[in-house]
Amino acid sequence: MVVDREEASHNDLGFACDPDIVSDKSYVNMYLHHDGYPAWQGVQLAKWVKHWQDNPKTSDYHMMSFMDGAKVAARLVHDHYYDSCYLYPDLKNIDHAYTYIIWTGKDNVWISCWSQYDSRNVFVMTPLKIIEKYHEDMSYTDWSKENRMNQEWKDRLNTNKDG
Repeated sequence: MVVDREEASHNDLGFACDPDIVSDKSYVNMYLHHDGYPAWQGVQLAKWVKHWQDNPKTSDYHMMSFMDGAKVAARLVHDHYYDSCYLYPDLKNIDHAYTYIIWTGKDNVWISCWSQYDSRNVFVMTPLKIIEKYHEDMSYTDWSKENRMNQEWKDRLNTNKDG
């Protein structure tokens, strides 16, 4: 989920709230069919946010800004898309163990993780703190443009018959 941080001020738990409370304010509800536990998806999201914070230029004319939730949601879907990625109108349609919220509206981004099975907040942290706490020896995505696209996508983008 991508939610403007202002929405956190409308409940007693702030960023640690149950995602159902702010689901109608989310710019996107995306399901990725793979492990969602913090050591994988939490770190993936944190590394993605950190990459765009450190490298905000997306082209000669465009910048990535965490001030604009709509832009963050579009980039999130773009960068995380693969064949087992699904977008849903709300959380109730998604069978998942963890819900992550990227809180936008300021450059100081926070991410929260909610356990759907335990109905509890797992963490509310900055991307760097998530990486420090949960990073394990796994093959995380390298979000730099050159390394993000796998060969299948490179082949799809190459429209020149001669390669």
